[in-house]
Amino acid sequence: MGHIDMDRNLFARCLRILALAFTVLHLLLMLLFFGYNAALMAGINLVCLLAGAAGLWLLRREHFRLQMLVFYVTELAHMICFLFCVGWSAGLQYPLLGLTMLIFLAEYLGRSLGTNYLPALPVGFINFGVFLVLFPFHFHQEGSLALPLELVNAVQLLWSIPVFALMVAGMVVVLRVSSHTERLLTDRAQTDRLTGLYNRAGYDALHLQVELHTTTLLLIDADKFKEINDSYGHEVGDRVLKKIAAVLKQNFRLNDRVCRIGGDEFAVLMLNTEELPEEHIAAKVSRINRELSHTAEDKLPLVSVSVGAAHGGEAEDWKELFNRADAALYEMKQHGRRGCRFYRPEGRADS
Repeated sequence: MGHIDMDRNLFARCLRILALAFTVLHLLLMLLFFGYNAALMAGINLVCLLAGAAGLWLLRREHFRLQMLVFYVTELAHMICFLFCVGWSAGLQYPLLGLTMLIFLAEYLGRSLGTNYLPALPVGFINFGVFLVLFPFHFHQEGSLALPLELVNAVQLLWSIPVFALMVAGMVVVLRVSSHTERLLTDRAQTDRLTGLYNRAGYDALHLQVELHTTTLLLIDADKFKEINDSYGHEVGDRVLKKIAAVLKQNFRLNDRVCRIGGDEFAVLMLNTEELPEEHIAAKVSRINRELSHTAEDKLPLVSVSVGAAHGGEAEDWKELFNRADAALYEMKQHGRRGCRFYRPEGRADS
């Protein structure tokens, strides 16, 4: 589906920005350490820089899990080397906690979008274990490298500001993505995978969003669809259903809601139909059947639809409206199919 592709691209873009930001950060740190002749730390940042470049390449190949693993290992190793070589700095709390939060965000996105992710729970335990066990013992100790105070402060600044910004940005993204993903998962649960229409759950949910008394419900059945499946196979049958769905969407208004509520059963909620003549709806159904009869291009078997319609203004609730439309559909099937009938309160469904 288009939503999945779009969100997969969003997920990759978030990881690419993160990897690029840390790659640039390591480039600045490498140049800074080289400027102060701290070859060991410059070399460590060069390794992290190369690892960041490799991570960007992995992202281009969509190896998300491997990229996150490379990112996590190199950043954690860099922070530990920084601790022992340069000494403890309060700014190191931000990278570690920020890294933990970003890994959890990556898993959240990965699970929500159905793509590969680095499991966050063991990573979180490792991060907090390193933070609680290793770092406090070196809180006031200097590192093994004798470095000028201005260099240590500059490195702390380079680490603290961008990573703190990433943490803040990450929290904003968590809040926004949480809302977006919740809507996305709801949409997926209410969408028919084959046709992209609302499914039965989506049809039921629409009852809370539209006004009953200004809605006309159309129940639509594909005529003799079982014979198509039996004669041509389920693959062709699926293509026929997709064609019906496409023709329905093309012929109804943008604010109408087209659903697939069963195997070959469709429903359309036509909104704001108080002043819409029944002849207009009947003509629309005739046009749909004419378009379905055009089989030269797609080489699909001939198919038609039967439609039962009922007006919400005449029903007390959605269940009664459905039953009325279903009764009209039954009448249509009993009188030749390939057309539309409207429910009448006295029990007679007129075409």
